[in-house]
Amino acid sequence: MLSRNTYLEAIPAGSYVDADIPVTGAKISIIDCALGTNPFGTPKGARAAFLAAARGLDITSYPEPWNEKLKRALAAYWTKANIGPTNIILGAGSIGILQRLNTLFLAPGAQLLGVTPQFTDYVRAAQARGANYQAVNLKAPEFKISAAELLEQLNPDIAAVYIDNPHNPTGQVVPLADLEAIAAKALAQNTALIVDEAYGDFMPQDNSAINLVDRYPNTAVARSFSKGWGLAGLRVGYGVINTKLRKLYAKIDMPFSLIDPAAAAATAALAEPDFIIQSREKTARIKRQIRQQLTCLNLAHSYETTPIMTLTAPCPGLNLKQQFLRQGVLVVDGNEFAGLSSASVRLRVPAAEAELLDRLATIEAVIS
Repeated sequence: MLSRNTYLEAIPAGSYVDADIPVTGAKISIIDCALGTNPFGTPKGARAAFLAAARGLDITSYPEPWNEKLKRALAAYWTKANIGPTNIILGAGSIGILQRLNTLFLAPGAQLLGVTPQFTDYVRAAQARGANYQAVNLKAPEFKISAAELLEQLNPDIAAVYIDNPHNPTGQVVPLADLEAIAAKALAQNTALIVDEAYGDFMPQDNSAINLVDRYPNTAVARSFSKGWGLAGLRVGYGVINTKLRKLYAKIDMPFSLIDPAAAAATAALAEPDFIIQSREKTARIKRQIRQQLTCLNLAHSYETTPIMTLTAPCPGLNLKQQFLRQGVLVVDGNEFAGLSSASVRLRVPAAEAELLDRLATIEAVIS
């Protein structure tokens, strides 16, 4: 063995990210409904700011070490949550933030509580830290998260609770009141609450766990500019933690997390909040159309403005992803999420829905 961390052998390899080619002999355009980017693009100001910063970039020099301008812009964007720049941490996408939060909260052998299914790559990252993952199994066909069941499982042996909100892969939203109940019990027993809000820009700000950080120092939130703001290629993530954790977090933080053009684009994006509002409205309209058209596929519990959803076929043995691929629609196989099977897929709404609705009708006609 080249590594003494033998527990890594038991962790499933890979990621739900793949490069599938549609299974079809005919020429057909591809509709990408797989990766969770914003189907409606990115704010114009963000693109312009990136290009302007890139033109003057000296690639022989390190970028700004701590990106204080972006932190100030984020604090202003979240002014109602009573946070400041010292609450903001930055990293390479939300997963970069989550990995550091795992270092902060999870020692090898630590107990981690989550739900099944949920964001697969986070679970693997926690297990790679040596954490023991246990989960509340969400019940088909709704797969609705129950705060009561999480609270029942939450005991002093749990080092951290992980909740992705909006939930990946169903797109449902856990109400802030439920999160606060979990945060309160967790705080009383010295347990951390990690809330992954990678898709958080698709829900109202007042439902974000960022609103809890000031009052619950055990709560940490991870966010991304990849989803709502459409900056996936720039890998800008940020987190919000209580100032009581700041000194401890500084021991694991690293400078130069972002290149300057990426930070400039993220800062400029925050100045265009209407882009997020319009993205939510477009998402809700398309999602309603998909919901109304479904005849045999089951749509799991999902929030109207979140662009991802879980669809499940009535036949448990069916490979639903292959049915979508035959119609030129890229989706994520449910088998990539613990608690789901290949009879389910995660679908992200596209910018233009008409062609997807036509192909969805064909898929349902084949499997019904």
